[in-house]
Amino acid sequence: MMGDKAMFDEYKDYHKFRGGEKAPLSVDIPQYLLDVLPDDKDIRILDIGCGNGQMLYALKHRGYNNIYGIDLDPDAVRWANENGIDCQNIDVSEYRTECSFDFITMNHVLEHLPKKEVIGLLTHIREDLLDTDGKLMIRVPNAQAYTGCYWAYEDFTHETLYTAGSLQYILRRAGYKEVRFIDPDGTAGSRGWKKAIKRSFTYLYGKKIDFWNLMTGGSFHKPSPRIYTWELKVIAGK
Repeated sequence: MMGDKAMFDEYKDYHKFRGGEKAPLSVDIPQYLLDVLPDDKDIRILDIGCGNGQMLYALKHRGYNNIYGIDLDPDAVRWANENGIDCQNIDVSEYRTECSFDFITMNHVLEHLPKKEVIGLLTHIREDLLDTDGKLMIRVPNAQAYTGCYWAYEDFTHETLYTAGSLQYILRRAGYKEVRFIDPDGTAGSRGWKKAIKRSFTYLYGKKIDFWNLMTGGSFHKPSPRIYTWELKVIAGK
């Protein structure tokens, strides 16, 4: 879990009362990540809000040598360290390093932060942590998905949700020049007829929304990408 330190202290027993448990470590990596991950196994990788180090553990088994994580949960960090993952218990806003990173991930972190902190944090990552040619990958719940505002309220620690348009805005406002959404139809890893069916139904879902917007006088911000997957995945570069 990663967010404001005071917020973490307030909700440190969240998973205990929700009945959540640490997910078992796995060596599986989603296809959308494999599609954008550099082949060079010596690149420096940082996972912000790494939890118990699941993703880093999988990357380690893929042969990546320079992997690091930070998280506010001392128990999760301790567990990750015990499993051979180099993690620190520190707030990302306070994190500094002599060497920049080639690839940084933030998986379901931004939705836990107050809006007033987000752009400053993304700027800090770009200026102080990301290499000149490095990439930042972000995943957040999608407010425009079929699940709608469910994730805004289901997880009590969430502060806000994002659409593709608002996520694009905060990254550009923080100075990122390249902002590219990946796996926008959620079919990475799907093959053949399964991929075709998913794309077909997603297309029909969008047309249904267009119809009801027409009937009710609704609209979307035209310059913003329309993505309906339950989470948004974006790559940003300097």
